[in-house]
Amino acid sequence: MYKILFLLIIVLLFTSCSEKEDVESDGIKISSGGVFILSEGNYSAANSSLSYYYPETGEIENSLFYRVNNVPLGDVAQSMTIHESGVYIVINNSGIVFKINRETLEFEGKISGLVSPREMIFINNHKAYISDLYRTEISIVNPSTFEIIGSIEVGKSSDCMIKSDNKIMIANWSAYNQTKLNNSVMIVNSESDILTDSIVVGIEPNSMVVDKDGFLWVLCSGGFMNDELPSLWKINTVTLEIEKQFTFSNIMQSPDNLCIVGDSLYFLNNGIFVMSVHDQFLPEIPLIIEGNKNYYSLGVDPVNNEIYVSDALDYNQNGMIYRYNLTGDIKSSFEAGIIPGSFGFNY
Repeated sequence: MYKILFLLIIVLLFTSCSEKEDVESDGIKISSGGVFILSEGNYSAANSSLSYYYPETGEIENSLFYRVNNVPLGDVAQSMTIHESGVYIVINNSGIVFKINRETLEFEGKISGLVSPREMIFINNHKAYISDLYRTEISIVNPSTFEIIGSIEVGKSSDCMIKSDNKIMIANWSAYNQTKLNNSVMIVNSESDILTDSIVVGIEPNSMVVDKDGFLWVLCSGGFMNDELPSLWKINTVTLEIEKQFTFSNIMQSPDNLCIVGDSLYFLNNGIFVMSVHDQFLPEIPLIIEGNKNYYSLGVDPVNNEIYVSDALDYNQNGMIYRYNLTGDIKSSFEAGIIPGSFGFNY
């Protein structure tokens, strides 16, 4: 009798937990056309988070990874990559990459054994690269099996990556663990997985885009200690020659977060600036003035043609997101997690 009673209790507990989880999951509706917002959280506090914003209704859903999977996202959510039915979230200090379902946000697997991952880029469905802050190697992973299948020695730390045909352009943003200057974009052949070339640019290249004519644009802050004037570079991805170099006038500035929509380049520099890829000079007046805000991350919706910028405030409380149209008019604002750092447009 006691055995039967014990089994009944276990069944009831299991049923209750399952029903509770179903109710919580059913309350979260993820549909296309919205914006994923990844908040970094504080270093070593494991309080990073994932949000989702619906532009049509103005609804924001916060702490989604925890609410769906009942576990914290981890220590410093660095970046995310949306690929087919999955969202891959790089957790820098935890040394892992989570894959969650793009619609349900349920955990589907993780890549572990990484040191200090920064960004992930897909070569195909069975091969992707992951850059690393502390190592001088790019990790090659199979995103289907969540296994590390190789590495590419590049001799420097690596950060943001972008694809142009069979070339993967990799920025050497940080000088950590290297004696060489951090002023290059490294070129890896995605078919042979071999470093083939590098291009010298400004110190601390922090963001890159490729325009519709195939030119690579690289934004460089000039260094954490303001080692040199910040700069913006236009590079021919076929010949790897420098087509144009723009130099900022103030060595105390640190422009970053380069984005592109159509022929327009957007970046942060104590405000939001915009310029055409055909311009001969850098813009002097911001499209949107930063004012008393602390702009941290920038994203431009390529479908709805809207600008999203995060305000990290004091880096300890939940940050704010401001949404503008392309002419700089405010459309909405809302709260996200601590240090909102990445935007993923879900189309």
